[in-house]
Amino acid sequence: MNPQALQLAAELGGSVLSAPGASGGGGLILVERLLGHGLPQVLVLGRRSEDLREPLEAASTVHARGLAVNVLGLVPVPGGDLASALDLHRRRLGALVAALDAGLPWLEGKPMLARRMPGRLARALPAALAKAPMGPLEKAELKGFLAHWDKADRKRTFRRPEWREVEPGRFETDLWPGVPLPEGAELRVPPLVLPEATALTHALRTALRAATGQPIPFLPLPGDPAPLHALRTLTLEATAFRGPTRAWERALEGLAKLPAPPHFCARC
Repeated sequence: MNPQALQLAAELGGSVLSAPGASGGGGLILVERLLGHGLPQVLVLGRRSEDLREPLEAASTVHARGLAVNVLGLVPVPGGDLASALDLHRRRLGALVAALDAGLPWLEGKPMLARRMPGRLARALPAALAKAPMGPLEKAELKGFLAHWDKADRKRTFRRPEWREVEPGRFETDLWPGVPLPEGAELRVPPLVLPEATALTHALRTALRAATGQPIPFLPLPGDPAPLHALRTLTLEATAFRGPTRAWERALEGLAKLPAPPHFCARC
């Protein structure tokens, strides 16, 4: 058994779920906050154990108030394959109302929701990329949100990312949605466009706005979209969400009101 997996499980009070491809065994740490069998379930993915602190604390609080929802927290064990682990334990996790990636940081630490995220591509040598499309409203919103960024920094991050050499003879860069893949490049992780006008995003945006007292924009978010791609194989109602504990409480209250999918789990 992977000692790091055991340490994470002890730290979070969770169980180690094994999965193929994990070094030494142990692909996921599962932390359950279950109020009852068959209730709507919300899954929260953390990139680190710290990412689950607020949602798990919020789950305990809303359970004490009688909110009928189950919350599952997940942290991938380093060295494992998240997509394979989720596929293997799909029935163990059961039917989900929503899956939320809590490990993606806000831009500049300010509350926001992700509109789209860049994928990753690799090539033997750098090649010119087309500028990522961005409408005038989104451009103005991003400029206002990152008012102290100069134009070159915004362009380098959100429009035309720079190549980086990851090993001799191999370069990688971000690929934003709408940018053609250059000839000879390998698409390692597809870019991701996230829905905005859904009941899920309305519940999350309302929760953040009420908890922080700030407007909550939808903005392009630099970051690794691979975990969100994996979560979307469990439920299409998957997106990135962060917030203080009070925002998580409001989010869970909102998600508990959404229609639950047809129930299935390993116990049934």
